[in-house]
Amino acid sequence: MLFLLFWRFTKFGGPIHQRLVQDVAYAIARFIQKEGSFINYYMPKYGHLKELHRAIKMCERALVSANPIVTSLGSLQQPYVYTSEMGDCAPFLSNYDTKSAAGVLFNNKHYNLCPWSINILPDCRNVVFNTAKVYIKRG
Repeated sequence: MLFLLFWRFTKFGGPIHQRLVQDVAYAIARFIQKEGSFINYYMPKYGHLKELHRAIKMCERALVSANPIVTSLGSLQQPYVYTSEMGDCAPFLSNYDTKSAAGVLFNNKHYNLCPWSINILPDCRNVVFNTAKVYIKRG
């Protein structure tokens, strides 16, 4: 498992806080999904988050065009679907269940959502990023 070290104010001699890189990617994707700004947060330069930002950049025209349409795919699953007047479509498929994966049907296509994850589909069909999977480029 990969961990990221985050600098926080800690009590001298206190514990050093670490978070799984998947948790950080989930938090960033959730921030963008819920209409967060592209600026004003610190992004450690790790491959997994670099791939997340590549996926978000692919969704840019849809993200900046309108507020998302949020519906339900299940009891703890939701798509946040951004669309533009030019026909761009970028859904963020979310599974808020922390323990169980979920199979969902979105736009007549089946997707398997890992527990506590967000899948990004910049073309409304193909998953290019899943916050629960670590993307590491090898040599």
